[in-house]
Amino acid sequence: MPLAPETAAEAEPHAKWTPQSIRRHAFRGAVTLALRQVLVVGVSLAGGIILARLLSPTQYGLYGIFVFAVSFLGAFGDVGLGASLVRGATEPSAREYRVVFTAQQCLLGIAFIALFLAAPLMATAYRLPPDDAWLFRLVSLSLLPTSLQAIASIRLERDLRFERLALVEVSQTVVYYVTAVVLVVLGYGVWGLAVAIVARSTVGAVLASLASPWPIGLAWDLGLVRRHIGFGLPYQASAWVSLAKDSFNPVLVGLLLGAGAVGYLNWALALAAYPVLALMMLQRLYLPAFSKMQQHPAELGRLVEMVVRGTNTIVAPLSILCLVLAVPITKIVFGEKWLPAIPYFYLLWMANLSVATATPLYGLLNSLGRSRTTLGFALLWMVSTWVLGVPLIAALGAIGFAAANALVQLTVFLLIRVARRAVPLRLAPAIFPAWILASAVGALVAAFAYIVPITNVVVLGVAGLGGLAIYVAVSAAIYPSDTRAAWAVLREKP
Repeated sequence: MPLAPETAAEAEPHAKWTPQSIRRHAFRGAVTLALRQVLVVGVSLAGGIILARLLSPTQYGLYGIFVFAVSFLGAFGDVGLGASLVRGATEPSAREYRVVFTAQQCLLGIAFIALFLAAPLMATAYRLPPDDAWLFRLVSLSLLPTSLQAIASIRLERDLRFERLALVEVSQTVVYYVTAVVLVVLGYGVWGLAVAIVARSTVGAVLASLASPWPIGLAWDLGLVRRHIGFGLPYQASAWVSLAKDSFNPVLVGLLLGAGAVGYLNWALALAAYPVLALMMLQRLYLPAFSKMQQHPAELGRLVEMVVRGTNTIVAPLSILCLVLAVPITKIVFGEKWLPAIPYFYLLWMANLSVATATPLYGLLNSLGRSRTTLGFALLWMVSTWVLGVPLIAALGAIGFAAANALVQLTVFLLIRVARRAVPLRLAPAIFPAWILASAVGALVAAFAYIVPITNVVVLGVAGLGGLAIYVAVSAAIYPSDTRAAWAVLREKP
């Protein structure tokens, strides 16, 4: 189809970025993502409880199948093209957006056709009536608006406008659960869930397009697609490898040791990972923020150091307090039946020492176009988990998996070495002060727990919150300029 030629304005960057403005927008983006995470988790928790009470186990299981099918096919419908646009040093032209949009539409169209045609087979596989094949076909419609939302979201991420992006994503969550609950109450059952999935996808596309309008159109340039895939495919492959690593560990343990061991390890993994949950939402911030700094290596290094200091400042006290209070948390919150998993927790907890540093450095390498390097690390982590895990599990049982996981964390030193070759970094001052202070606070909390036995949730709350309050107060006193700067950025209008 003929396309109108792009204007000069369309090819120009939206704004001139300076290191100072990038740091300011990155910090505001981090706060916005934190608020978004709180809202999404709250709405999802409330909606999930209501649906769990309204639906039968079979119906609720179908919902999980729908979400997995859409997520799986959607992941293969991008091949990292969006991430390649985000990390570009210059603003993509309208034609470049259109080319990527066209490629994504083709890939998602193939995914839609595959799910549409496979619907009868999926219905048979799950022992559903033949007419229920239309459930899968209805859900497959949610794939079609995905690319419209993807391009608009890419533009918002490039501009670090996470407040708009958060509004879109929170709205999607609300629309999904309101639609699902209302339709289920009206008696539509699992059909209500399918309609809600399509509604969520459609609303996301519409709101994202309104938040970041762009000249939608079709264009094709095989050379341009190949250039973006050169970065994007390894980038996306890293996510696939990580997904494979996280999914087959329970299978391996289950085959060798049984379901009980899997249950204890999964619980210990969840408890050990609580302190770093806040970092997961920040991962999408690293690529656009660091990419905009790639023309200023010295400033990029300082931004990465600032981020590493911030992530360790957050994770250190949460990790230390979780470690010190692990036994009372287990007894009071989860129940004494989980106490046998505490030894697993101690070894799995060691990942907290490295994740706060490794995650930003991983994002740094991707922002510099080193997606093959990050894919290599993803493969290293997956292979080393297998190579260490199989013999250790065979020799030691379930704790062998936890020991293998702890040993794999040593690869962070290799990641640090590679990152420092790419950008000058002084990481020791960004990492150790937070952990030293957190350890001191942890010692105080442990002394408190020795003097005042923690036997109920009130005392547990006093110990945990009191330790956090001491940590925050001392940090603010030690770093008054950083505290004032952060407060000043928060008070600014977007």
